[in-house]
Amino acid sequence: MANAMLNVEVTITHDRFPEIIAKLPNLAHDMVAKAASDVEARSKQICPVRTGALKNSINTEFLEPALASVGPNMDYSIYVEFGTYKMAAQPYMRPAADMVRPQFIEACERVLKTL
Repeated sequence: MANAMLNVEVTITHDRFPEIIAKLPNLAHDMVAKAASDVEARSKQICPVRTGALKNSINTEFLEPALASVGPNMDYSIYVEFGTYKMAAQPYMRPAADMVRPQFIEACERVLKTL
């Protein structure tokens, strides 16, 4: 069998890369903002409440345009989420994120299809 060389030529007739790249930061920010808002709302719905301080401390902070941090700012919040040897865990942040994850993934897929 002889070595056959295959030559391929690709011609780009419509270069949309600059347009797509320009849209990505805003699209990414919008998707992250929606997901962060949803996680915040869900976590507040399922957060255990004794005084309301933990629930009221849950907020969203944007670290970068497409990077958000959602969570409480009470010192004891980690003990409620994960429990201690004296107290059972009462998760509220992880379940909230798990509930929102499928919608976030679907939103990402929809946006990618439109590009």
